[in-house]
Amino acid sequence: MAVQRWTSRRRAAFLKALADTGNVSAAARAAKASRSRAYQLKVADPDFAAEWTDALETAIDALDAEARRRALDGVETPHFHQGRVAGTVRKYSDTLLMFLLRAHRPERYRDRPAGGSDADADLEDDLAAARDTLAARLARLDDEPEPGEPEADPE
Repeated sequence: MAVQRWTSRRRAAFLKALADTGNVSAAARAAKASRSRAYQLKVADPDFAAEWTDALETAIDALDAEARRRALDGVETPHFHQGRVAGTVRKYSDTLLMFLLRAHRPERYRDRPAGGSDADADLEDDLAAARDTLAARLARLDDEPEPGEPEADPE
């Protein structure tokens, strides 16, 4: 069963709303179409699927820009005194800043295991191996007779 295409007007309305909102249900409402029909067309029409992906990327870029603005420029929030607005305070989002850093520099800002970095874990492994090697050598030295001492009889 072939899936009937949308008119160019409906298609454009859907894609614009998808780029603006990043929400398939809202985009389908804007195009006066059903969500399930939109998904059917996406599967049936590779060009539409590519445009859908581009529209979602546009929506995600807008989210990224807004997160960056809130993290770096902050947001003015009202300051109240005795129930009245006495001014505003600019608040910045350290959380958004960290999310942006992790997204754009994951090798530097990724979550690390509790207790330290991957380098710390590697160092701990190396130290444990060196301790084991040293303990084995000391045990062998303890088993060797001192010079001038008779060898112990094996039982």
